[in-house]
Amino acid sequence: MEKQEQDSIQAFDTLYTTNQIQILKILLPYCAPDIQRNLAVMIRFLELQYTIFFVRSHPEAFRSPPLPLSFGELCEKIRGYCPPALRAMLDQFQSIQNAMQMYEEMKQMMELFGDIAPGPEGQREESGTSMGDSPMDPLSMLMGMLSPSQKEMFQMFQSEFQTEAAEKKPPEKEN
Repeated sequence: MEKQEQDSIQAFDTLYTTNQIQILKILLPYCAPDIQRNLAVMIRFLELQYTIFFVRSHPEAFRSPPLPLSFGELCEKIRGYCPPALRAMLDQFQSIQNAMQMYEEMKQMMELFGDIAPGPEGQREESGTSMGDSPMDPLSMLMGMLSPSQKEMFQMFQSEFQTEAAEKKPPEKEN
């Protein structure tokens, strides 16, 4: 876990607790097992009670905008807290995101090279991606490299990536 995540967790825990609750947490391991169970429940109850009080009495604490975070960064930050099965799924999501990014880069390169590639009879090809008689479809090529489960996830998240790309694209000017 990175220091930034540790600091964030510690800041949250510090904000939503009191010194009295912290003292109870320190005393917990020194108590008999029967008392530990009851004390643990009481500590969590006191934290919940204090959190509700804090949220109600300090609404200004929740007015700042959320921090910007990409899907890949989010996966990386929560990865250390996940069980192995969920960690494997996050790894697949990141693989798909990397594949999508490579696809976008390949698409841009194909468009760039398609604009300057000579077409039939020495003419310039202006259509974009066709080279010779068979058009090259990077998406088909990408889908051929993915496992069936990766293809399923790719299709499931394809609309999310398209939405994200559309949001990053500047609006077109109307003439």
